[in-house]
Amino acid sequence: MNWALEEAKKLIEKYPDKEEFTIASGVSPSGFIHIGNFREIVTTFFIGKELENLGKKVRYILSFDDFDRLRKVPKGIPSDYSKYIGMPYSSIPSPFSKDKSYAKEMEDRFLDELNRMGINPEIISQTEQYKSGRYNEKIQLALDNRKKIFDIESKFKTQTFTEEDRDNYYPISLYCNKCKKDSTKILSCDSKGNIEYKCECGNHEIENLNDCSNIKLQWKVDWPMRWQQEGVIFEPGGRDHSAENGSYAVSKVIAKEIFGYDAPSYVAYDFIGIKGANGKMASSSGNVLTLTDLLNVYDKNIILWFYAKNNPSHQFNIALDEDVLRYYSEFDRMVKAYFLNKLDKKNASIISLTDVTKSYLNNPDFGTISNFLPMVNYNIEALVSLLKKENIDCNSLQFKSRLLKAINWLEKYNNNKLHILEEFNNEYYDSLLNEEKIWVEKTNEILHKEYKNTKELQEELYAIVKTENDNPKELKEKQKHYFQIIYNMVIGEDKGPKLGLLLFALDNDKREQLLNSKYKNNVTYKKNKTREI
Repeated sequence: MNWALEEAKKLIEKYPDKEEFTIASGVSPSGFIHIGNFREIVTTFFIGKELENLGKKVRYILSFDDFDRLRKVPKGIPSDYSKYIGMPYSSIPSPFSKDKSYAKEMEDRFLDELNRMGINPEIISQTEQYKSGRYNEKIQLALDNRKKIFDIESKFKTQTFTEEDRDNYYPISLYCNKCKKDSTKILSCDSKGNIEYKCECGNHEIENLNDCSNIKLQWKVDWPMRWQQEGVIFEPGGRDHSAENGSYAVSKVIAKEIFGYDAPSYVAYDFIGIKGANGKMASSSGNVLTLTDLLNVYDKNIILWFYAKNNPSHQFNIALDEDVLRYYSEFDRMVKAYFLNKLDKKNASIISLTDVTKSYLNNPDFGTISNFLPMVNYNIEALVSLLKKENIDCNSLQFKSRLLKAINWLEKYNNNKLHILEEFNNEYYDSLLNEEKIWVEKTNEILHKEYKNTKELQEELYAIVKTENDNPKELKEKQKHYFQIIYNMVIGEDKGPKLGLLLFALDNDKREQLLNSKYKNNVTYKKNKTREI
């Protein structure tokens, strides 16, 4: 049983009579929304899928905290945006589009990514909710109970507070009507909704809660208010919100004592790293990897698999190095086993969360494409000719998709490109036994034949070292050693990609130059003298 199914069953046990399960996620559009933020969404998404699989009606809501203030200018945003610090994201112009706000820019980009992932929750803009007056009654309730809220929050803090601190506490943020920033100080409020404030810009006024649209509750009051307002029964939260004295612990008490609502079930999720990179991802700092970045390299099903197989409480890294090949290979094997009903129950339940269908089996091998793209100098026509010998359908949408992802990965992330030797490997050839030198010559000879596919060539390669007296174990070791010799003659390494394809990828002149001993001593071979292809 996967972790999402376990959580879904707990929710059904906790709410046996509930007709509709409202589950929620929330994201702040403080900058480019990244794959760490995505864990918030996909955690809820997976639990929702399992609830539906168990026959329950699910309402999945995603709130954008676009009425929050800009705290700092993230990387990738013009530095002069510092002039907007203190304003809500929804009131700041987009640095990329004339007709969008900063918040809308970030939200639209993320929603497009979610759509590509097959995730389409109900969207709630907190700017729209606050400005519509929908929360006014709850805001007034919080203001009427501001000292009680202060006492609750104080219990979770270590510092000492005075009665004056308590008297001056207000659980709201207020954006100035003049400068539009939250550099305001609340001076007083009453039970009729009249609020007096003064701003650092010099503006001083009294406004009524029911006539204004510039007030929002502070986070630890806002969060439980929304739980009650929407009837949320499940919502995850990041590790930073999940500490003993963190946001969830405080909000849980406020939900019960101020809004009369039992806090929803909760799952804490850990951070996601980028293999080879340091530091926590954060939209506000610009240290991010987005879903688009991942979709440029990985199939969406594999991305979902990363999140599905890792319990939310476990930290994991997304790899963009050589491990990309390993993950593609591992996932492809699992999918094949899944549709053959040969996968164990836990992994089968994980694969089921990835929305994979049988059409996925038509995907060509990512490793094969990635290995041979540089060998043909990214010449797609030559690549297609080569891969057809592997009986790969190069006209399918699956091939075109993986080809594009392979190109993106090789050009942006992979520096370990295959190298073909420039000259006959004199030094290595001289170290071979006579029998081994004969193997090299025979290899060159058979390459002058025509082969329909690499399978035919591979069989002839294996047969070169075969004798009547070989037992299976000895023959296997001898063939392995022979392949090692040819790899050294061609790429100067003990191993490499599928040998038949590697040799197919070389033109006749290059194969002659590297495998025909007549080229020995024509030039002086220098170790590591190679040609990148």
